[in-house]
Amino acid sequence: MLLGKYLKFNLKNKIAASGGGFLLVIFCLLYFIIIPTITDIKNMSGEIEEQRIDLEKKYIKGQSLKKLSDNLKSIEPKLDLLNQLFINKNRELEFITTLENQAGLNRLNQKINLNPPQAADNQDFQKADLQLLLTGKFSRLLKYLQDLESLGYYTNIKSLELSPARGQEAVSDEEAAPPDGSININMFINADTYWK
Repeated sequence: MLLGKYLKFNLKNKIAASGGGFLLVIFCLLYFIIIPTITDIKNMSGEIEEQRIDLEKKYIKGQSLKKLSDNLKSIEPKLDLLNQLFINKNRELEFITTLENQAGLNRLNQKINLNPPQAADNQDFQKADLQLLLTGKFSRLLKYLQDLESLGYYTNIKSLELSPARGQEAVSDEEAAPPDGSININMFINADTYWK
């Protein structure tokens, strides 16, 4: 019936009805297909951008991890050397004997005061206070210091004091010290040693 009425419209009404129908179809296509598709494309574009940023961050982390791994591989051989610098907790006697031998080689009198190691905060090693009192010729004391530095142990000297030995107090200008350095000197060393 509707079709019958449509057929009875004059040409002007048929053109207007066709235009209206065409606009209705276009509106339906826009509203139900094109606009939701554009919205989905925008949402997908945002998600793709988020994933791109996330992948970029993961790539950078991966590169950092790879670089860190390479650095660790290059450092590992040096770790053994670093571990050798620490004094083994079970080898205190060996350390003291080494110090005594160095003093003997340099013909110095030496008194050693080694406090027990104490754990350092958040560290795998322990730190012990070492005090050395040495008496001897200045040149031999310097040689002892060089030998102490060349030992295979890490010793951090906090303070070093030199004073004339007992019985050899400071001399006046007229009684200047002999040029060969034959006056005995006391050297007090306060240092930290590191134990593992």
